Amino acid sequence: MRGALLDRDGVLLLLDEEALYKKALELSAHGAGLEKSLAVLARVMGRLFQAVRHLEVRTLGEEEGLWRDLVREASRELRVPEAHLLPWRYYRFMKKAPQAEALLQGLKAQGLRIGVLSNTLPSLEESLAYHGLAPYVDGFFSSCALGVAKPDPQAFLLALEG
Repeated sequence: MRGALLDRDGVLLLLDEEALYKKALELSAHGAGLEKSLAVLARVMGRLFQAVRHLEVRTLGEEEGLWRDLVREASRELRVPEAHLLPWRYYRFMKKAPQAEALLQGLKAQGLRIGVLSNTLPSLEESLAYHGLAPYVDGFFSSCALGVAKPDPQAFLLALEG
């Protein structure tokens, strides 16, 4: 079987600093100020990265619980309703990398199966679907769901077996 195994971060999706800034600006209108709103959003993102780094979140349910806890904390600190933050998952602060869709289309046109192996939360498929890239992918492998992160060879072996 022929295929390609890609990373999400830096290959298919990139951090969208403008989206992060716009959300902070929107939240700042509730009285906390722009600087504090940016700091709180940065702390939330940092906590998510920590959860990935330490493989703390293994399932979508656990990820949902972590997100709700972080939203509760942030909404209290910024004095905004939780509803203003709950739908804003981390991948809404990402954007499609230039030529990402063209890359995936080209690989598919060659008859290749495509897998994405990324050091990320279990919502890898959801993150790519949000940006319209999931239909091109045959297998989604997040380090948190696998229980092992790149560059450990076991992560690649598990993805190739999947």
